[in-house]
Amino acid sequence: MKSAYLFVFLICYVACNSDKEAEIEDKKKKIIEQLTSTRPVIKEGYQLVTRHVGIDVYMYRSYRTVSVVFYPVINDISDALFTFQSEELHLNNIGSCSPRDVIIHLKYGSYPAVNPDGYAFPKSFIDSDRRENMYTVELLSDGNNITFSIKNPKPGIWYALAYIKWEDPRTQKVEQEGLVADCHTILYTDLQLKSDDTSRYMNCYKPLSLEYNTLPTLFKCKSEDNLKPIKLDLNIATTTVPNSKITVRVQSESSPTEDNFILYCVFDPSVNNNQIVTFHAFPNAVHFINLDIIEENTFNITDCDSYAMSDIDETDNQTLVSLMRDDKDRFFAFDYGLPTTDLQDVTSLVNLSSNEIRSMRFEINQFIDIGGSLTIETSLLMSLKYYMGYKRELKKGALLAFTEENQFFKVVVCLDISHASVPLESGHCKFNDRIKPALFVLNSTDSDSIYDKVIIPFPEGAVWYVTFRLFCDSVVCPCRTSHNGTRYYVDTTENSGEIDTTTFSNVTREGETECNATVVLSISSNSCVNGRCSNHGNCGINTFSGLVMSFCSCSSGYGGWDCSDESRVDSHFYMMLAVLLLTLSNLLFLFSIYVAIIRFYFVEAVMYMFTMLFSTFYHACDAPAQIAYCIMRGNMLQFGDFYCGLMSFWVTLLAMSIISLKLRSFLQMIGAIIIALLTTWNMHSFVAFLIPVACGAIILLVSWYLDYKKTKQVKYPRSYYTTYMPLGMALVSVGLICYAFLQTEQNYKIVHSIWHMIIAISVVFLLPDVKRHNINPFLPNRDLYSSPFWKVLNRREEP
Repeated sequence: MKSAYLFVFLICYVACNSDKEAEIEDKKKKIIEQLTSTRPVIKEGYQLVTRHVGIDVYMYRSYRTVSVVFYPVINDISDALFTFQSEELHLNNIGSCSPRDVIIHLKYGSYPAVNPDGYAFPKSFIDSDRRENMYTVELLSDGNNITFSIKNPKPGIWYALAYIKWEDPRTQKVEQEGLVADCHTILYTDLQLKSDDTSRYMNCYKPLSLEYNTLPTLFKCKSEDNLKPIKLDLNIATTTVPNSKITVRVQSESSPTEDNFILYCVFDPSVNNNQIVTFHAFPNAVHFINLDIIEENTFNITDCDSYAMSDIDETDNQTLVSLMRDDKDRFFAFDYGLPTTDLQDVTSLVNLSSNEIRSMRFEINQFIDIGGSLTIETSLLMSLKYYMGYKRELKKGALLAFTEENQFFKVVVCLDISHASVPLESGHCKFNDRIKPALFVLNSTDSDSIYDKVIIPFPEGAVWYVTFRLFCDSVVCPCRTSHNGTRYYVDTTENSGEIDTTTFSNVTREGETECNATVVLSISSNSCVNGRCSNHGNCGINTFSGLVMSFCSCSSGYGGWDCSDESRVDSHFYMMLAVLLLTLSNLLFLFSIYVAIIRFYFVEAVMYMFTMLFSTFYHACDAPAQIAYCIMRGNMLQFGDFYCGLMSFWVTLLAMSIISLKLRSFLQMIGAIIIALLTTWNMHSFVAFLIPVACGAIILLVSWYLDYKKTKQVKYPRSYYTTYMPLGMALVSVGLICYAFLQTEQNYKIVHSIWHMIIAISVVFLLPDVKRHNINPFLPNRDLYSSPFWKVLNRREEP
């Protein structure tokens, strides 16, 4: 008896004092030592500015499982050299760890917004081409390091997003902890910077004279905090070298490269040694100006003479306003708008006229603002008649009438980071040589075009500029559109069907050159997407190394950035079938309960009953949200399912043992406590299953051996040893194989249902019918029914 107590004590001690975290840290230190021994050598001329050692990297499931690293880059850097090295950390002695694909995204100013799981971004999301470039690096976690170089990087904070390459979870095995290799991927990364001290300061607003033989050369100057263009006055000493031209390449914040510049032009100093180049600049920023000699063909390079003041005159009436920030009391919750005393609303009414350009700016702060999503909404403020469906009258039988109350006009809206561009009537935005589509084009002739919206996930930490320009329609083609009420001011008369529409494409009218309009502007930030994740997910916060970001955790098979993508959602019939399989398969425990009762195993019958109930209601609650039914919290049902399942194994093994009733009751109570601790410790661990089953098996075998040694004969009928017990053990073995090795996310509903049924049936064959004699093991004792019912509940001593 004392040995049994000692054995139980040792089990409790091992289970309760195992420090897995200490083991992980110890092994992690060894891997880090290996990484340190193979660390890259600092290159000559480079300076190691930061490094991150032992970063945990996980399989991508959502932004909850990504790892984030930031790198500070200072000014005047010609090369940023990023080094990455990944290794597998083997935490147990089972199997081996194979190298895995690690994906790293690098981006300036904010976290990279990616969808590794293949879902498309929502339609309202901004086009990635409008944002900072993102670089992708792939490596294996095999201990080899790779380097990635970025020439002339922007100064500021660069962010890296690291994760293990996504795999479809529906095709992955459901691995039981403790049966397979426990592998963790860790990452080492550092940043080496190479300084560039070749540039010289100059004044952008004063003439610059230099000798031809000093080229190439690099200057830098700081612009003023306004939107006025810079007039760069270059004076080159006369040269007699034929066919030698000079290129001017300008870039903000960093040295220009062949692909990265805001202005690139060429001029011939032998024709005119005084060259004026006027260009738009980044407000309050350092600009690098590279002057170089080029002798090759320059037909594909813009002539510097094209940068004349006449091209910049249109920005003379450009105004700049800084928006007010309105902070909320939640993560990433703030608004921007024109200064106002209204405490409830920061929506701005922007009054526009056709002879001005209005720019507004607001600042997104590094670290504290970049983890949410920025929403920008604009709408034309139309008259009440417009919203009531007022139709415009015809003029001269074919032309649309023009009134001051409802003019034809459009507003072009541009969005830029760190600078303001010029809206064009074509619906584009121009910044020096760069032309890109406008963010919005609001058109008063179309009710679907008076409003637009864009969402920017993880906005860059910088100063953002929103620029408005109003254009009056001087010429309008009154083409017909649909009659469903979504298009206004077209086909307005009751007899519009009699109008010859074939002439519409050639008919124009005289419009207006000056007009006015009001635009409603809303700029707001929230966690996730507008503070929520549609109706199919929860908005969470991921903190990593002091960095914070919001993310959507989707449920019910939904996916995408805001959990609105239902392309991989199972049909309602399929979900119902899966839930019915997982729940109704537990009904076979009714047979186990019946057999336990007729054989007078009442404690065991109670455990089988609770196992059936908890498993049934847990799987009903764990179903997709569309069909889930929970009688209590899911974590309570999950605990009950695992706990009662382990207790069923424990009491069954004790029932098979040849021990006294008092010792059995004692071991059942001890097991109930230990199994509760193990289930609370880690219900998914194989150890939590192995300890009670192994202890029960040892008690079973020892009791059988001692009884046989004492009596020289077996306790149970011969048929139990030759038929029932082997059949029950075979069923349990098949069930354990299915549970531990054959389950995947795709076949879980089938395999796990088979596991329920096999375990329920196996109990019928494993419980020995020792309390009755000469009775069919699957039929009740008929004498039991002839006695009063209370006699059934009397305690029965074992024979």
